[in-house]
Amino acid sequence: MSLEPAIAMLKRTGLFAGIDAVRLEVMAFTCERREYAPGATLFEAGDEADCALLILDGEAAMLAYDAHGAAQALRLESGDLVGETALFEPQQRLTTVRAVSSLQVLRIGRDMFQRLMGEFPELAGAVAARLAARLSTLGDELVALGVRLDEIRNETRKDRNFDE
Repeated sequence: MSLEPAIAMLKRTGLFAGIDAVRLEVMAFTCERREYAPGATLFEAGDEADCALLILDGEAAMLAYDAHGAAQALRLESGDLVGETALFEPQQRLTTVRAVSSLQVLRIGRDMFQRLMGEFPELAGAVAARLAARLSTLGDELVALGVRLDEIRNETRKDRNFDE
């Protein structure tokens, strides 16, 4: 596989959007490509997270389990980046990801990613800006969720008072 499709997908990935094409080319060249057969497990919840995976081709399913053991599934496809928080700090996987179809991924290892950020400060700055924007959006979403929860609580209180 040539580097161009991987570079194009990195450009479209939120975390790497706006990063110089030359830096993305270095990243695509340095990263490992992996292939998985349908049904293969990419990682399990509880595994050490030491990389992110960019889906280059195919489909996968991300499975998360709630407190009652019920599985929730999320469909992943070409261009999706999985596990990007592993690029910044050691942690355990919270989900399980399995290939639904034949799957090709770009494995972005934490060590390689950290080294590239050290060698190319503009890469680190661009990633930091993207993360700050994502955190700001998340903060806004949490505020909106808090407002909605307060509305639900107030509606519930009104209903209880009406029933009494």
